[in-house]
Amino acid sequence: MFKRYVYTTGGVVLLFIIYALTLLPILAVRNTLASKEFAFALVLWGILAGIFFMPALAMIIKKAWFFPGRGEPVVRELLLSMIMGVNSLNAPVQVKKHRKKLVITWRYKDQAWCERMEKSGMKKLYELWLSFDNNTKTVTLTDKFRSVDWSLGPGRVKTGWLANSRPVFKVETGNEWGVENYEDTEPDDYNFGPEEIKGPIMNTILKNGWNVRFSLF
Repeated sequence: MFKRYVYTTGGVVLLFIIYALTLLPILAVRNTLASKEFAFALVLWGILAGIFFMPALAMIIKKAWFFPGRGEPVVRELLLSMIMGVNSLNAPVQVKKHRKKLVITWRYKDQAWCERMEKSGMKKLYELWLSFDNNTKTVTLTDKFRSVDWSLGPGRVKTGWLANSRPVFKVETGNEWGVENYEDTEPDDYNFGPEEIKGPIMNTILKNGWNVRFSLF
């Protein structure tokens, strides 16, 4: 994991270096420009830099946070079945289909778990979006968060319409991790953190031969 943090940091530093280099021509001709022209050039540079920052950051994450699968990849239908099997477990995690993707989140509408989530101080509802590329045997993971309102009364919760993307890098990898961990985890052991969803799902994918790639969007 450490090297991926290094790659990510290095990529961001390189991006800012590139930004600085693109700014140099404007600074070089500063004395030949009127104050309004120079200000306009800086504003235009700032707008373009802002537009390209998020796509560039997404590319850095895509390249740095790639995990090769272990062993021969299973067929797509079998992998989907393993992940969907989480719904049959006595766990606070649920899997939903959204068009061609899977969305994995907490059972926030289940009163038995809802009360525990509220007591944990959860402020944002975590969602893990999975996109499957059967040609490359790669699953792209996207982390999203929604606002959550517990003030409607016991066992009732309201979630926000919009989901904001924010990458979660804190995960553990290893053969001992997977969705089967949900069967052995006691209700009181859950902290309802994103890693408790992302870690087991990610490791189940890797153990079954499929690659994993993190995505910002």
